[in-house]
Amino acid sequence: MDLRSERMLSTMRTTQQNISVLLNESRTKTEALCILLASVNPSNGRATVLSCDVNHLSLEAESVVFPSHVLLMLPLTPLSAPIPCKDFIFPPSLEHYADSYVVVATVRDMQNEVMGVVLTFVRHSVLSPLQHTLIDITRQKVELSYQYELARHPYSDKLSEQLALLEEVSSISKVGAWEIDRFTGVLSLTEVMKALLGLPRVKSVGINEVLDMLTSSDRRDLKQRVFKALKEDREFVKHFEFHDKQGRRKSIKLTVFLQVQRGNASGIKLTRLYGAVQDETEIQRLSDSQHNYTDYLTSLLNNVDSVVLSIDEHGTILTANERVYSVLGFEPEELIGQDIKLISTKVQNTDAPSCFINIPAGLAWCSENGSVNECLRHKNGKRIACEVNLSKCSVHNQQLIIASVRDITNQNHEIEHYKQLALIDTVTGLPNLHQFERYLGDKAHDDKSSKPFATFMRVAICNIKEYENAFGEPTIDYILRILASRFIRIFEINKRNSASIFKCERGAFYIHLHQYFSEEAQSLNAAHDCAILIHDHVLAPITLHNSLLNIETQTISCTVPTKHFSFKKIKELLSRKPLREVKNTSTFKSEHEYFHVNAIDIERYNYIKHSLSRAISNNELYIELQPQYDATKNVISSEVLLRWKHPHMGTVSPSEFIPIAEENDFIAELGLWVCNEACGLLSECQSNKINTKLSVNISAKHLARADFVSKFVAIVNKWRVSHKNLTLELTEGALIRGVSVIQRRVRELAEQGFSLSIDDFGLGDSNLNYLQDLPITELKVDRVFVEAMEGSQQKTLLVTSICNMAKALHINTVAEGIETTGQLDQAKACGCGAFQGYYLDKPMSVGDWKSKISEKQYKEGI
Repeated sequence: MDLRSERMLSTMRTTQQNISVLLNESRTKTEALCILLASVNPSNGRATVLSCDVNHLSLEAESVVFPSHVLLMLPLTPLSAPIPCKDFIFPPSLEHYADSYVVVATVRDMQNEVMGVVLTFVRHSVLSPLQHTLIDITRQKVELSYQYELARHPYSDKLSEQLALLEEVSSISKVGAWEIDRFTGVLSLTEVMKALLGLPRVKSVGINEVLDMLTSSDRRDLKQRVFKALKEDREFVKHFEFHDKQGRRKSIKLTVFLQVQRGNASGIKLTRLYGAVQDETEIQRLSDSQHNYTDYLTSLLNNVDSVVLSIDEHGTILTANERVYSVLGFEPEELIGQDIKLISTKVQNTDAPSCFINIPAGLAWCSENGSVNECLRHKNGKRIACEVNLSKCSVHNQQLIIASVRDITNQNHEIEHYKQLALIDTVTGLPNLHQFERYLGDKAHDDKSSKPFATFMRVAICNIKEYENAFGEPTIDYILRILASRFIRIFEINKRNSASIFKCERGAFYIHLHQYFSEEAQSLNAAHDCAILIHDHVLAPITLHNSLLNIETQTISCTVPTKHFSFKKIKELLSRKPLREVKNTSTFKSEHEYFHVNAIDIERYNYIKHSLSRAISNNELYIELQPQYDATKNVISSEVLLRWKHPHMGTVSPSEFIPIAEENDFIAELGLWVCNEACGLLSECQSNKINTKLSVNISAKHLARADFVSKFVAIVNKWRVSHKNLTLELTEGALIRGVSVIQRRVRELAEQGFSLSIDDFGLGDSNLNYLQDLPITELKVDRVFVEAMEGSQQKTLLVTSICNMAKALHINTVAEGIETTGQLDQAKACGCGAFQGYYLDKPMSVGDWKSKISEKQYKEGI
């Protein structure tokens, strides 16, 4: 049983009977099959059953293993929807519930951490409102009972604190402790003991492994001493030398205590040995040097790189080493007998008095913080930056203060120089990304704000590389300096908003508003107001070469709970476009985008990313089809569209999960699944003598993989589908900006007989050379041009030009996004050969699509 289970069990033990009665009542009221209370360990997903209803008492102390997707949901909701039992690993006595469902209700401690769960087994995948309410009431009663008992009897927490304290005492005293159970032969060691023996940090150490380090004579002597101690005092001390596991020779002092048990007939029986081990290696070495101890000590003190002074309780200097001359200019004899105030001035960079003025206060400071930086007075009157450490000692019953003083003048200059290099952006003079990370760490540690929300912003120049190519790097540096000076003027000089500014990327500035907020809506409003301020005063046009330059920028703000301050998380929030956009087009000019990201957006992103990995195996994906028509309204092809219905989030939009799949390399698996579904559908149509074509979308990341063509062709051949009936759609940007390997894959696919289509044609930076170089068979005119044709003669001429060019190259054209009769007529007039859109047909289920295709084939047969 893990520590978390032991803690919860020890807390609940006094009320275990009441919990069992509560679970039994809940099982009756909710008509549940079984109800269990279990602890849960989020790190490994293992839960230990602590209490059950009366019909399942045999399950106590059994283990249940949670799937990863349920572990992810535990902190997000107090009560889950019914989850299939087959997702869990249950003990054999629960296997007959494999076809049932489990409702997971979380039990939290007073720190709001999930400590346990109430598992309610139900027959159906949907709860009635009454069942939902009763299960939640049971969860609340268990949680209140647990929190009440924990407040009354926090035994496990105290035990953990005591064990940690024992280890800390052992570490401070540098004395190792050990114990041997005579019956089991188990040897237990503290961490200090393991270090003394030169052993690695392992879970257990065998007694024989330790005895092997000793000589045979020492082992015999130990054995004899144990037998002797059994008859006498039951304790002894032994000094001996040995080589540890690292080969180092050590002198140790071993203290042994024996614990015995008296039997009726067998007499005394040894049950336990325990004791301590102290390293005397250093003591032994020093004892060998006692002959000239005074000279030895004086030589050491004179050769250290610090000034060492001894001072009595009145502040009189009693001794000083020779280092004092090179640091402060005084001979040792000049200081001995003088008051320490002779060299004291003040604490460095403050007006606080020297620690030598108030020695008790200085001792307390050094005891807590280690040292203090002071400016001490040199003999010539200058002030020297020094690091001072004070400590107490007793010599012949006289209380002394030892002061060590180290010159840090050069070190301070070097530190400041390296700080400038490491923490300051050389172009703008603003704190950089490393300083931003340190800043967040300090804020997370020191922040005591009662308001839970903070606001961060990122203002970035779009396409910074293109600006550098156009104007050159020195000009961009000039632009960044102008922006930095404007940020400083607005936020630091005028103080219109209190904020910290950081230069974190080549063309990006990060901002932290110092104000904190009680509600997320207040944070959003403050971020929006700040974005307007930045837009008006920072992002104004810049004078460049005697003309005004309007730069394109993107501003992203995010709301972050103060308890979750994290450099990695905030950087991720500010670097990604939000899943659900809040775009303020009415306030900002078109060249300046603004978005706000809530903290829940990144949680949703991570949940979708983790859920994608099991979407195929859980049969959560399905396809829809959208027909393409020719000018006579005949279906000539259909586009296969991927859809995802998550069991808990419902339908997830492709525009949301496809980019996540591409970022996390799930896109290849999804692409092959869609290909398999499309080929299975084509095979069924061929069997029914229905002649049709399908087109599937292929990601550039998937196409670039070395095994794409072989796996794709293998799936098509498995279904025995004609290659000419399958069209592969690629985006124009993938072909233009893609590496040559992608164009090589395109040629391989064309040689295999597949048709190739360019989706969203005309949206990217077109380079029409690829139309001549690559075996493209189809262009899909994007809906943007189709929608614009109704109100623009120029757009109509553009679409006509695209169609004429395609005809000259023997390439078919498809008009996408047809939503009105006028758009359809204009697309026909421009020369498009095929048409697709909601006006003609919306994406439909496989069943509806089969009915439509069969009906068309039947009419054509007649």
